[in-house]
Amino acid sequence: MGIVAFGALHAAHATALKGTQAFQRGKYEEALKYLKPVADAGAMHVLGRIYTSGRGIEKDEKLATDYFLKVAALGNTAAQQSLGSALMLGEGIEQDMVEALKWFIISARAENKDAMAYTKWVGGLLSRDMQREARMKAVKWKQSHDKKTAAEGN
Repeated sequence: MGIVAFGALHAAHATALKGTQAFQRGKYEEALKYLKPVADAGAMHVLGRIYTSGRGIEKDEKLATDYFLKVAALGNTAAQQSLGSALMLGEGIEQDMVEALKWFIISARAENKDAMAYTKWVGGLLSRDMQREARMKAVKWKQSHDKKTAAEGN
């Protein structure tokens, strides 16, 4: 990586960090100012959380879920859990308990403890066939994601 590229990456990371810190302090408008221009996976998840909460800005569950979808597909376990929650509750997306369980399973398999609890809870609400369908979807997603990640690494 060249010096210029490294400098740009460092600047983007610093900006994202400022945005995340602003979010944690409850400064939501300030967080948006920092995060939108450098919306990497972590920043997009925080943006989704900001839009879900509606604190400091107008609540927009659809936009939040769009962010969660993008970041979950990249493998971000926190976003996978957030997407599962949105699907479970029908917030910003049509309610789909099987798809919610799929994302909870994926996140739980990556050691997300909250997702582990949701997997158990939501799984208990669904029939065995629905649980099996969610597990099969999770395995299929993981295989596809692993292939894509391996191809990008070559």
